Amino acid sequence: MKNNGNKFSIKKISSVAILFLLIGLYLFLAQVVRNEDITRNISIHLNSQISVPIIRGIITQLQMILCVSMVLFLNQWGYLFSLLLNFYSMLGAIIFLIYNGSSDAIPGVLSYIGVILICTIIFIYKKRVTENLRKIEKQKLTLIQSENQLKKMVFYDMLTNLPNKSLFVDRLNQSIELSKRKGFLIGVLFVDLDAFKSVNDTMGHAAGDMVLVEIGTRFSKCLRKEDTVSRFGGDEFLIQINNIEKVEDLKLITDKILNTLSQPVCVNEIHFMITASIGCAVYPYDGADSDTLIKNADIAMYTAKARGINEVIYCTTDMKNDVLRKMKLTNKLYRALEQNELFVQYQPQVNTKTKKIIGFEALLRWRNEEFGLIPPDVFIPLAETTGIIKSIGLWVFETVCIQCKGCTAKFGENYRVSINLSLEQLKDINFIEQISKILKDTKVNPQNIQIEVTESVAFKEETFVLNRLKEMKDLGLTISIDDFGTGHSSLSRLRTYPIDLIKIDMEFIQGITLNSKKEKEIVKSIIQLAKNLDMGVLAEGVETEEQYEFLNNEDCDEIQGFYFYKPMNPEDIVELILCKEGNII
Repeated sequence: MKNNGNKFSIKKISSVAILFLLIGLYLFLAQVVRNEDITRNISIHLNSQISVPIIRGIITQLQMILCVSMVLFLNQWGYLFSLLLNFYSMLGAIIFLIYNGSSDAIPGVLSYIGVILICTIIFIYKKRVTENLRKIEKQKLTLIQSENQLKKMVFYDMLTNLPNKSLFVDRLNQSIELSKRKGFLIGVLFVDLDAFKSVNDTMGHAAGDMVLVEIGTRFSKCLRKEDTVSRFGGDEFLIQINNIEKVEDLKLITDKILNTLSQPVCVNEIHFMITASIGCAVYPYDGADSDTLIKNADIAMYTAKARGINEVIYCTTDMKNDVLRKMKLTNKLYRALEQNELFVQYQPQVNTKTKKIIGFEALLRWRNEEFGLIPPDVFIPLAETTGIIKSIGLWVFETVCIQCKGCTAKFGENYRVSINLSLEQLKDINFIEQISKILKDTKVNPQNIQIEVTESVAFKEETFVLNRLKEMKDLGLTISIDDFGTGHSSLSRLRTYPIDLIKIDMEFIQGITLNSKKEKEIVKSIIQLAKNLDMGVLAEGVETEEQYEFLNNEDCDEIQGFYFYKPMNPEDIVELILCKEGNII
């Protein structure tokens, strides 16, 4: 039995009990025996000046001390023995009281009762204290368990039990500080599993989780104890390689990682071949802190992913500079509208037979004070990624409507102007309402405005794309499909979508000059397909006489390209129309 560090001992109980009984025996003899010689002899031994009642009082106090001591130090067994001994002594005092008819024993009886009460109170108090201590210990244990669980939740991934990003960054910071003193290199690998979405799509997220756990285990086995593998999130992992002497040593690790993925992962008796794209950054060359190293490894990973599967790319200065430039451009793009840096140019579209200008394509341009004229294929993706394309797109739409209305009023011609829309604009649930308001405010003829959507966007599976096209058609706008033949062409969509014009992508037009039979046949097929479906057809990127003659012979309706006109500013368009009588070249 264990309580507060004391163990129950028979010897302790026996010793105290014998002492208690000896004292009680002496007291009993002092009360019962009337022999003056005995009394006198005992009194002489103790103290010739002390009377028997005083001796009895002292002895009673000693008994009380012994009983309390047993309760304090011997716990439950001590309490039971103290009760037994006090009842025994009290019984003796009561017998003496009855036998002699003397009241001398009454104080003793009361003392024994008091001792029993005191011992009982002490025992109950100790019991409650013990129970409270047990509760405190239990709560302490619970708190420790909760703290450990919270620590695990904060610093470890709940699925794979690998360190999460927070713990990874903390360990990386410690390694950086150690590297400053010892001079070794640190490799940071950003690993992204290729086409992992297909696992979730085919087998469900539960199977995908099992694959992630297996991949995390494999990565861990590739590393040393001082290295760290962390699940960054989703299907991305971060790996820290410490104590590298030269950058080439990282290749051994990346080879191991790719090799461990060469074996399929089996889930529910289905084998999955998993590949990965890996970006590498090295301290101190690619960053002096954890955030910069992870960012640069991420940059390299995206470059690896763009090149294919199972690629390993090391971060370079050009990559970092390109990202920095894009970041600066993005920040400046936010203010491009208010600083009047955006403008619209127009490239004329001509009738193939008559060579007469029948319309224009509106082309957005951006000229920045620091970067100069920025190509659309650079800033348009940035605008789409950041969502700025929505506000910019509405500005372009309104600008074109105003200028189109002015051109019609000035020349009396209903020139058609096509405006490019992105997928992000079509996703905006307020888009139709906004362009409807612009059409009403500018009072432009909707038939003069054509919405141009690339084939890859127009023929997406999402139903909202078709709905948006129908809604724009209901407003009186015409619809054209750009880059036809390069995306996900579908005859069923051509049949069901409200399309007025098909634009043949310039890569097929360039094939005409190369005398490529396949390109020529593709162009012929697209032209014939459009006519069979009662749609107009326009060829983009026409730059040579040979291309023009071929398209003219094949009855292509319209042409757009440098062979006739380059993109022009609005004032140049006005001058062109004024100078060209009948708009004939």
